[in-house]
Amino acid sequence: MRRALVFGIWLLLALAGVVVVLGVFATRGAVDISDLARLQPDSLARARAEAKLNAFGQTSEQARLAGRAIPVQVAFTHDEMTALLRDWAGQEHGFGSVTEMQLTFRPRTLTLTGVLHAVGLNFPFRLDIAVSTEHSQRTAEIIRFQVGEVFAPGFVRSLALALAERTLDAGLPRLPIAIETLVVTDGELLVSGTAVP
Repeated sequence: MRRALVFGIWLLLALAGVVVVLGVFATRGAVDISDLARLQPDSLARARAEAKLNAFGQTSEQARLAGRAIPVQVAFTHDEMTALLRDWAGQEHGFGSVTEMQLTFRPRTLTLTGVLHAVGLNFPFRLDIAVSTEHSQRTAEIIRFQVGEVFAPGFVRSLALALAERTLDAGLPRLPIAIETLVVTDGELLVSGTAVP
């Protein structure tokens, strides 16, 4: 019994040490964003994005009232999506807040960057995801997941992606669109499919 208790204490201390070391490196340094466009969305970009969301919401409501799927297509620029994300991220959430957030679209790749402020610390991050959907077949791969000076290894990226895909497949959150095609180009995200009732 004593050996198990001693082993448990050593294991707990080792885990705490790993967390502290990772925490130190996750808060140090900056994430390289020199290969990305610096986005400074204005109120006009936000208004355009909200208008597109409202139009999609109306189509979705029509589909719900009619009880049938309605074809829909929507395109967002990275300025529009960044404006929406910054509004959400700037608010205080249970985990903290995020500043300098931007979502950049490059051919086949979504890149999310920002600085997470939590527990009195700052965690700069970058997430690159290669994504596409053609004929309702989704492909996705996390190319890079970095927090401070810590890069997530391949198996962690794969686990995170599998969790995200299972969450979407389970219907959480329920998306009011069946996506048939999702294309990421330089500066734009194009989604087409059907608004579902």
